[in-house]
Amino acid sequence: MAYKNEIVEKMKEIILLENIEESFKTTLLSYINEKKDYSMSFGELCVLHYQAFLQQKADERIIFVAAAVELLILSFDIIDDLQDGDADYLWCQDPVIAMNAVLAMLFLTVKCIQESTFPYRAQAIQVLYNFALKSINGQYLDIRNYGKDEASYLKMTEAKSGALIALSSSIGVSLAIGKVDERVTEYSICIGVVQQILNDIQGLKSWEKKNDLLNRKLSLPIIYLLEQPEQYADILRNYYKGSKKEIDTTYFKEILLESGAINYALAIKNIYQYKALHMVEAMPFSHADKTYLKTFIE
Repeated sequence: MAYKNEIVEKMKEIILLENIEESFKTTLLSYINEKKDYSMSFGELCVLHYQAFLQQKADERIIFVAAAVELLILSFDIIDDLQDGDADYLWCQDPVIAMNAVLAMLFLTVKCIQESTFPYRAQAIQVLYNFALKSINGQYLDIRNYGKDEASYLKMTEAKSGALIALSSSIGVSLAIGKVDERVTEYSICIGVVQQILNDIQGLKSWEKKNDLLNRKLSLPIIYLLEQPEQYADILRNYYKGSKKEIDTTYFKEILLESGAINYALAIKNIYQYKALHMVEAMPFSHADKTYLKTFIE
């Protein structure tokens, strides 16, 4: 897949074509530029699944929808950063304006699909609603730290992260054939969980603003630590309850490495990874499409 640059340009085009205040356009474009060097994987997943199910090469229309999907994902990223308060992106400098920008992106996403010429655009919009709301519900559970054990954490992650992968892939599917494919939904959710667990592990390697432990947020390695019959678990429980204000970061760096917490999280990741790989391999896709999908899993 090599649609990243085209998707970024279409994102900008969506903004420039809209009848809104010029200074607001400038703000929205600056937000796109803030993330233009990141992969446009959500949009590319939309394109891939459209091509694979329709069995024809992507045209400008699907690139335009893929750009709209990326606008939606950007709006979710902005909300996530504002809620967590642990990022330094441009939108964090003025949260009030950022919230207005999020609203614009959300409605522009729907508008772009609705005004397209795809015969199954109504079905695609319904897919967007269903999976977006599922992800928003997952985000709520995450904010409330409802994932206090393995089962509830994975359920929350499947909703929050898995639903966004499923949204991107399934919009492409629905625009091609007018309905969702449950196989795509299932392996997309697995991919979302794999990516989230890897992000959680990576985040614990940095002891700066985004570290989940410092922010009293839960992830699989932390859940593992909290469930152990060790003194460090008592310290951690008191810290998460708020009765202990600070923790010894040097001590917990060692604990994370020596306790088996990271290996435990990787083992759970491997279960989802195996399932996703097995399902992707069974799909009637081209070798190139399967290879691209596996880059998200392996």
